Amino acid sequence: TVDPKDDASQKVVQLETAMGAAIECFDGASAIVVPRTRFAPVKKCNDLLLLRSDAYVITPEYTAVLNPECGGVAPVMAIDSKKYKLVGALEAATEGGIPSLVKCKKLTIKGLVRMSKKTSFVGEVAISNMGDEAKFVPTGEIKDKELDLTP
Repeated sequence: TVDPKDDASQKVVQLETAMGAAIECFDGASAIVVPRTRFAPVKKCNDLLLLRSDAYVITPEYTAVLNPECGGVAPVMAIDSKKYKLVGALEAATEGGIPSLVKCKKLTIKGLVRMSKKTSFVGEVAISNMGDEAKFVPTGEIKDKELDLTP
């Protein structure tokens, strides 16, 4: 949408999408595939949370790369796209710091939560809060668990 803060605002087509479709109109044009090892794309808050976590490390060349402790596979992130559509909502959710994701396989978050750098997600973790107010995720290790914070 024109205004990402307003779901009712006019919808738009991203230029990159249009350019990708238009490239076939040019003789000799081609596309190249750039592997994720060359960059860490951030399109949604899922990606930003992952990149800010310990699942990524910064090399001496200032490149963000997947932490070797992840075994070559980045955690799958599925955070509530309605609640965390904008960066400000993610900032509020991580005001206490970014939780550890280096041993996480999949993190699913539904609803408003507040996280801390004192929390470590391990394996597959699902957190839900269907209430209207954000709830705090417990500190410590949360391993292979479905956690309902709804009052």
